[in-house]
Amino acid sequence: MADFTVIFKSLAPLATAGFGECDKSGMAEWAAAQDRFPHRDVAALPPARQLEHWCVDQAFHAIGQPDLRIAHNADGKPKAVGRPEIHVSIAHHSTSDGCWAAVACSDSAIGIDVEAERDQLQRIAPRFLSETERAALGASPAALAAAWAVKECMFKAFGPALDFRADLKVEWSGMETAEAAVITGSVRGQAGRYRLAQLRMADGHAPVWLALGPVNQ
Repeated sequence: MADFTVIFKSLAPLATAGFGECDKSGMAEWAAAQDRFPHRDVAALPPARQLEHWCVDQAFHAIGQPDLRIAHNADGKPKAVGRPEIHVSIAHHSTSDGCWAAVACSDSAIGIDVEAERDQLQRIAPRFLSETERAALGASPAALAAAWAVKECMFKAFGPALDFRADLKVEWSGMETAEAAVITGSVRGQAGRYRLAQLRMADGHAPVWLALGPVNQ
């Protein structure tokens, strides 16, 4: 059994996110033949890591990029092999029964991230949020996951030499506002706009938060 359900799509920038499930034999067959990650021995990875790669592959197929090959630089940042004009970003989050995956492509710096609502985000909040941001966000796991996703998005687009707390700022005006419109994030004072969406599967999977940007709208 292999299934990847697309939950989120964007045309500008080109991006998608969804949830995938695949049995071990199906993953092993794909891993042995895949060319998406030509410099990575996916077949040698454990099943959970194979599933992450398979879901990312499916996400690239979903945005019409069946042949785009992906490598990673020394910092682990993905890049399109032989296509320096394309900026790419990748995110994934594994669960006990599947994996969320998201990809984005653009002609300029781009980031995408998916984050789960986790109680431990409150514990580590002082490490990635300023006092002003913590006061605005409060203790809600949803708000903290959303803010973390936006900061990861900025870091992926413009990092790696960035400090989450000192260099990356999120202007937070409430969850409803954040979901209904893009929100502002600043990288060392340079403001940009970021889309934010809560993604859910119909069968009771815990939701995740997706951040994408910078975007023009």
